[in-house]
Amino acid sequence: MRIILNEMKKIWNWKLLAIIVIVSAMFYIMFMSYYIDHYKHGNHPHQETVFYAEELTRLYGVSITAEELADYIAGARALLIERAEGYFQTMPIFSDAGIYSFDDYTLLRERQGGEISSTESNAHWTLLGEECDYLGFKLQSLEFFEERYGFISKIIGDTESYWSFFNEKEKDRYAEIVSDGENRSILIDWTLWHTESYAFYLSILLMLAVLALVSPLLVSDRHGNMHYLQYSSKLGRRVMRVQLVATLLSALMLTTLMILIFGVIFSANGTHLFWYNNMNSDFSSVRTVFSMTYGGWVVAAIIFMYVLTLGVSMLAFVLSRFSGNLITLVMKLIPVFAALVFLCIGVFNGMFCMGNKLYQLLRIFGVEVYVCGIFVVVAFAAAWSVLRRERRVDVA
Repeated sequence: MRIILNEMKKIWNWKLLAIIVIVSAMFYIMFMSYYIDHYKHGNHPHQETVFYAEELTRLYGVSITAEELADYIAGARALLIERAEGYFQTMPIFSDAGIYSFDDYTLLRERQGGEISSTESNAHWTLLGEECDYLGFKLQSLEFFEERYGFISKIIGDTESYWSFFNEKEKDRYAEIVSDGENRSILIDWTLWHTESYAFYLSILLMLAVLALVSPLLVSDRHGNMHYLQYSSKLGRRVMRVQLVATLLSALMLTTLMILIFGVIFSANGTHLFWYNNMNSDFSSVRTVFSMTYGGWVVAAIIFMYVLTLGVSMLAFVLSRFSGNLITLVMKLIPVFAALVFLCIGVFNGMFCMGNKLYQLLRIFGVEVYVCGIFVVVAFAAAWSVLRRERRVDVA
């Protein structure tokens, strides 16, 4: 154990850690901070949709019935209409456009597709704007929930031309979603998209950080001919096994640390409220190949991150063994990292969803599990091959 700790001390070089911290901070600012800053403060009516999704979950739990949704929307809409009537009576921009009641505003909305005057257009956008507390967008958000409820049930009864794009297993999955009531879940695309995108970029950052941390170990030893001394010690060539274990433990530690840090940052969005809500909601476009909750999806994504970083650490171990210096190592790591980015795209973009690119290509339920499993097995086989080879290879 003492030898493993000594090897880990060599890996956890403070200069290298400082570089990883700087790169991680820059990467977060450039690619990940958007999904924190814009989740509740981004486009309209997404802000309003998030608000209502959270309120519905607090009031009704993980799912909602048609009657519950109708009662909630009726009450919320009545309050919004009452506020709108107040704006119509007190703000001249509405009276100038001939809007004195909500019925007048409804008639104006119905004419939006045709020709309306600039005064009417300004009045319409005023109700959508900050001066009216984005009331128009709140009404649109309520309409979204009202219109989307029962969506999956409706498309099951759609024309045969729609279902021609699906195989029998997928059709059965849609029927299962409805029969098990998964579609009554309260979950929206905006939440899923931000979570998925954040997880995707975090996975890329993890690959980069692990490669940077563990790759230099063997190169540094061989560059300074340290391996000759290691081979002549009591441990002998078995030191490579110790270094592989130190590499794997270091990758696990770094992955855990980064997931904790960036997970805490993402928790500011408050998406944990939807932890037990099923992914296959009428209010989202996501259709998972297995029944799973939002929290289950997050846990699965974290597990995949651990599996991939273990595979990456073993791959870095192999490349480091066959690199004479750091420059050669970096030249090898660049195409490897590019390939890992494509791997992360295939795994995390639409993970376990019918829209996932890997699934659309292979039509295998849970294809992400197979891909990650194959990757880590291949990486382990390569690392094990290097260890076996090291027992016979010439020390020169």
